[in-house]
Amino acid sequence: MRCYKLYIIWFAVGMILVGFDLIPSWLEWANSVFLMLAGCVAAGYAMATFGRVRGMVISIFIGVTTFVIEGVSAHFDIFFGHYDYTERFPPLLYGVPIGIGFAWVVMIMAGHALTLSIQSRFVSAVLAACYVVLLDAVLDPVAFVAKGYWLWESTSPYYGIPFSNFLAWFLVAFVVQLLLPRIKNRPSKQHVRRMTTVFWTIVILFLWLALLANLYVACIVSVTGFCLLQLGRRFYNEAKET
Repeated sequence: MRCYKLYIIWFAVGMILVGFDLIPSWLEWANSVFLMLAGCVAAGYAMATFGRVRGMVISIFIGVTTFVIEGVSAHFDIFFGHYDYTERFPPLLYGVPIGIGFAWVVMIMAGHALTLSIQSRFVSAVLAACYVVLLDAVLDPVAFVAKGYWLWESTSPYYGIPFSNFLAWFLVAFVVQLLLPRIKNRPSKQHVRRMTTVFWTIVILFLWLALLANLYVACIVSVTGFCLLQLGRRFYNEAKET
């Protein structure tokens, strides 16, 4: 509960400070704290869903594994493409922002919460991965073009971000969703609401930052994709009920 309330406060303040570049260089570590708070909420959702101990182990596994994947990708230019993190997203561990692992815990658990009503594990994993990719469709342009958190070495027409990046995001999210064990206890509506709120506030934050940076194509792609995905999920559930 405390992490969730603190996250909401951090989000509200960040909308202004990050949006209008009011954060001084010595305070840029606050961006990672934002992701850590979101990660704590996601870990809470995991513990409520998979059991206290198993949920924590799953959260740690996701955070560490994805951090390693990001690190290997950044150092050897594989998986996601050719990119490097900058000093604008501290603190870094072996050249990778420590907030990255927390971010992946958030995205995986948010995808799980958003597709909780879908019985098919395969369909659920596909849709959950789509949510993650659509978030990245606006997150990456902001992080690269507007904020300079990382640098791409690509000539892709989509803000210089290669297609391999989005494909890798989809595959990582899809595989991890499939590897998640079956739920031990169906999470309460409160846990689901908190988890989905964290996801959508992150989406709102990056859409806001994209608008301020005139990244209109990224906004259109992300918003259109989310609308279609929400409709598709609704129609799928209705079709299964009839």
